[in-house]
Amino acid sequence: MSQKRRSEGRRRAWGRGPIILRYDSLEKRELLSGAPHGLPDLVGSSFVTVQNADWGDSVTASGQITNQGTGDADSPFNVAIYASGRNNITKYSVYLGEVTIPKGLAAGESVPFSTTVQLPTSPVPGMNANGVVRLGLKVDSQRSVAESNERNNSGVGPGYDQSLIQIAPAQPAHLVTASVGVFPGTATWGKSLSVTAQISNASYGVAPATRAQIVLTPVGILQGSGSDVTIGSLNVPAVAAWQTANVETHITLPAIPPLLLSGTTQYTLSVLPDGDFKTNPVSPHLATGGVGVDQTAVTINLPVNADGTVTTPDYGALPDLAAGTVNVLNGELNWGKSFQVQTTVQNMGQADPGPFQVRFLLVGPSGNTTRSIFLGDATIPNLAPGYSQPINQTLTLPSRLPDGVVLDSVGMGKIVVVADPENVLNETFKNNNVASSAPIKLRLLGSDGTSYVPNTPPPDQLLSVNLPSPAKTRRAQAAAQAAQGHVAAPTKKLFRRPPLKTDNSFSHQLKVFPKKVGDFIKQYI
Repeated sequence: MSQKRRSEGRRRAWGRGPIILRYDSLEKRELLSGAPHGLPDLVGSSFVTVQNADWGDSVTASGQITNQGTGDADSPFNVAIYASGRNNITKYSVYLGEVTIPKGLAAGESVPFSTTVQLPTSPVPGMNANGVVRLGLKVDSQRSVAESNERNNSGVGPGYDQSLIQIAPAQPAHLVTASVGVFPGTATWGKSLSVTAQISNASYGVAPATRAQIVLTPVGILQGSGSDVTIGSLNVPAVAAWQTANVETHITLPAIPPLLLSGTTQYTLSVLPDGDFKTNPVSPHLATGGVGVDQTAVTINLPVNADGTVTTPDYGALPDLAAGTVNVLNGELNWGKSFQVQTTVQNMGQADPGPFQVRFLLVGPSGNTTRSIFLGDATIPNLAPGYSQPINQTLTLPSRLPDGVVLDSVGMGKIVVVADPENVLNETFKNNNVASSAPIKLRLLGSDGTSYVPNTPPPDQLLSVNLPSPAKTRRAQAAAQAAQGHVAAPTKKLFRRPPLKTDNSFSHQLKVFPKKVGDFIKQYI
C-alpha cells in the first residue's frame, strides 16, 4: 500500500507543475562514473640523457616508467625511444630502440630502466636552427596493455618522457706542414736521404698519431696530375691543439728512379700530413704552402759506375694492376651508415708487385677523383702475374662532410677503386688502376625535404653550445637520481590530455530525464 500511495503522490506532483531540481557544479571534478575502473595508466615519469653529443654518437638513456592508474599491468610492454625535431613523435621521427618492461607493474609503482642508443647519423626533420634534438619515449608502443588513458603515453614534456640533447660536433684537428728540410740537397739514387719536417695542428681539436707522406714530383709538373710518387713517410705523434711536432726520418732511395720520375734529376719534395686521412677525409692531399713551407727542391742523380758512366735504369719485368668491376651491394646508401662493396684487382703484368694498397673513394656522378672523399684502404699482400684478387670491403659514409662541402638530403655519387693510389709501384701502365661503380643514391634517413648532411665546422672555429638553464639542470639531476632505483609514484598525475569520453559518460545518462530538464543541464552544467 505504501508503494502505491507514493506512486500516486508522484503523479499528483507532476500534474501540479514543475519540480525545481538542485544540482551541484561538476566543474573541476573527475567524472568517475564514466571512467573505466581497475585499469593501469602507464606514463614516462623520468627520462635523462647526456646534454651534449654529436650525430651518430652512442648515448645512455635512463629513466623510469610509472603506473599511475588503479590497476596492475598484467602483461609486459615495450617503451620505444625516438629522436624528433619537434615536441611530439611524428612519422618523421627516427626510431632509436626500445626497452621491455616486464609484466606486473602494480598500480602506484615505478620501475627504472637504462639502455644505450645511437643518435641518428644526420639531422632529423623539423629541427630548429639551435641544433637541439629531442629524444622522446613512447610508452607501450605496441598497445599491449589496456589503459585508462592512452593519450599520455608520449609528449608529457622534458624531464618526464623527453630529453633535449645539444648537437655538439667534436672539435676538428687541422694538420699542416710548417717547414721541410732535406739532407743532402743533392742526393743519389740508391743512397740515403734525410727528411725533417715541422707538423703543426692549427685547430682546437687534438690530432691523433698520423703518417705524413713524402712525395716527389718532377719539376715543372703540377702536383696531383698523376706523376707524384710516395718515396717514404714520417711518423707523426699525436699533436695537441695549436701545438707543433718536429719529426725526422731517413729514407733509402731505390737503386734507380721510379718509372714515373725517370728522365729528370730535378724534383719537388712535398710533405703531406695525414696520409691515412684520420683528420681530413678530402682526397687527394696536396701541398698548399709552396717551396719554403711544405715543399723544397731536391736534386737526385743516377749513380755513376766505376768507369765514370751513368747507370742506365733497367726496370725488367713489371706488374700491371688493373681495377675491375665495382659493385655496391646496397641500392641506396645512407649517410653515416655502412655498406658493402665488391671489386676485383687483376695483375696483367709479368711480375708480382708485392704488398700494395687499394683505395676506396666517394666521388660525384662524373667520377672525377680530383675532388673526392676517402672511405677506406685495403692491403693486398701479393698478386702473381695473371691472377685476380677479389675484394669484399665494408665501408661507411661519413656522418659529416668536410667544411665547405654541401649536399642535399638525396644526391648521386659513385664509389671509385684505385689500385696503388700513392704510386709506390713501378708498373707497365698506370691508366688502368682506376674503376668506378654505377651511379648510386646517397640518402638521409627519415628525410622530409628539410634534412641535410651536416658539415664539420671550420678547423679554427671555437665551438659553443647552448647549455640548459639551472632549473633544467636541477630537474635533470633529480630525475637521474630517481632513476637509480624504485621510487614512489609522483603525487601529480602526468596527464598530457584527459581520456576521451565514452558513451557511458554522465551526459549520456542524463538522457533518461525529460527533455526540458536535459536542456537545462546542458545549458548550465
